[in-house]
Amino acid sequence: MRQVIVIPARMKGTRLPGKPLIKILNKPMIQHVWERCEQVIKRDDIYVATEDQEIKNFCQKNNIKCIITKPAETAIDRIKLFSDEVEADSYINVQGDEPIVNIDDIKSLLDYNLKFPDRVVFGKTNANEQEFYDFSKAKVVCEKNGRLLYSSRAGIPLTNKGKFFQAERAIWLYAFNKISLNKYFQNSGKTNLDQIEDNEIIRFLEIGVPVYCIDMIGDSWAVDEKKDIEIVENRIKSYEKKI
Repeated sequence: MRQVIVIPARMKGTRLPGKPLIKILNKPMIQHVWERCEQVIKRDDIYVATEDQEIKNFCQKNNIKCIITKPAETAIDRIKLFSDEVEADSYINVQGDEPIVNIDDIKSLLDYNLKFPDRVVFGKTNANEQEFYDFSKAKVVCEKNGRLLYSSRAGIPLTNKGKFFQAERAIWLYAFNKISLNKYFQNSGKTNLDQIEDNEIIRFLEIGVPVYCIDMIGDSWAVDEKKDIEIVENRIKSYEKKI
């Protein structure tokens, strides 16, 4: 069974344009992500997927495998386009803006995917009350066996008084197979809740593809704005001091 890690990345961005090549402690962010992945899986099975020649050029100079795809609406759409070019049994998505992605979380995803290669799966972890009301954090509600019932940027579930009690939030590390990616792409831009929620995982639920969640540590930090760069740099420095 061949598992490949795919790191989707693009230069276009409304909040932080060009962020894959923004330097964090003198190293481009996309390289940080790639090096984290290399600690888990051999480099021949790690790819960057992008529509930008600038990112392709960087990867070629640094011996990082890279595939140019057509423009894509979402990261999952890009992975589907990538899957048309590179054959594998499973496609593991590690986001290109997660320079301190937890290595153990990637391992957990790979292990689960080996056991259940036909399942679409991503991570979840407990959400505190602040995260519950933060629209940038997607929340998840699952069955006891981990099957996803729904995901929303709104705070769910609520008590019958409309209050927070306990909740879980999404960790965007995914595993897909080719069949699920094809179904997803065929419905690109067509599903209602995906559009309303701006939450790409919901598209699978709308087209009848089961999705599962597994517990993760979820202590990474996505770089969405300039302020996130300093936060990530301080975390890396703190980690290096412990070593």
